[in-house]
Amino acid sequence: MTVFANGLEISSKKQGCKVIAAFPDTCFTPPQTPATPPGVPIPYPDFGKDSDLTSGTGTVKIGGEPVSQENSSKYSKCSGDEAGSAPKKGIITSKNTGAVYAQKWSMDVKFEGKGVVRFSDMATSNHSSNPGDSPPMVVTGGANLSMAECAKILLELGMVVHPYNQASKHCSSSQQSDHILQNACFQNSRGGQAISTMPDYKIGRAPCVCLDDKTTRGTEHGEKTAAQNAWTSTQKATGKNPTYAEVREANLDAMKKAKAPAMDDGPDGKEHPAIGCLRMICDQHYKPLVAGDDDSAKEQTQCRCPRTGKFKQQASSTTVDLK
Repeated sequence: MTVFANGLEISSKKQGCKVIAAFPDTCFTPPQTPATPPGVPIPYPDFGKDSDLTSGTGTVKIGGEPVSQENSSKYSKCSGDEAGSAPKKGIITSKNTGAVYAQKWSMDVKFEGKGVVRFSDMATSNHSSNPGDSPPMVVTGGANLSMAECAKILLELGMVVHPYNQASKHCSSSQQSDHILQNACFQNSRGGQAISTMPDYKIGRAPCVCLDDKTTRGTEHGEKTAAQNAWTSTQKATGKNPTYAEVREANLDAMKKAKAPAMDDGPDGKEHPAIGCLRMICDQHYKPLVAGDDDSAKEQTQCRCPRTGKFKQQASSTTVDLK
């Protein structure tokens, strides 16, 4: 039995919702050597599932089983980080296989006085207490299994997706923690006010990857910056705010240039699977920052064009098909 709230599947012990590859959950991992006495810090993808739900609703149930609620329910455990078993374990929580807590829920659909957790709501993993050891990841429905593959694909390219505020744990001194989608598209000034269409955007929480840190052409960061600057000039000339979809695709194209030839399209013209993974990760972070549940409307959400001053939302035009 599937029940919906705000058009989204509700998470309950009877359902098939999951947290898939919440990444990274950095845990200290054997061996413990004189060079690395606490163990080796390795990022792991975390997984959680509805069947491990505890502390759910008492009387209102779906299929005879409890429903996940705000600030009370949790998955009793996560999986994926079992190898991080050195005594310190999680770099933040000092734990592995810890609990999974929802961090977002419905504001107006409530069971027993508390908001219900839904498909695409944010969750954090490997808790001992707050905060968790992994950055937020959405609760996904049973059909979406590709994030598990993405963790492996990105690791093979040496790409560890992390929130900007955890840069020092993932990037070396010769690297830059670079926002996958340019921060200037979401803030009026660096570290300043977020644009009005994504008021809850925070620079420190946005997904990043480590790039070789030079501004000159021929380096990863230099190539991405050059591609971003070229796109900004073209976009600025239109006099229009870019949509979220346009920002995302322009920045993913810039990432391809930064990581060329490793992320080039295949001989058949198909994009490298890592691009699809980064697209999914970005959507899971940015789309929940936009009000409403209409995915197509979220794609068309206006963002800021860099180097254009304070963001102002423009009137949207509507195209009518008269065929």
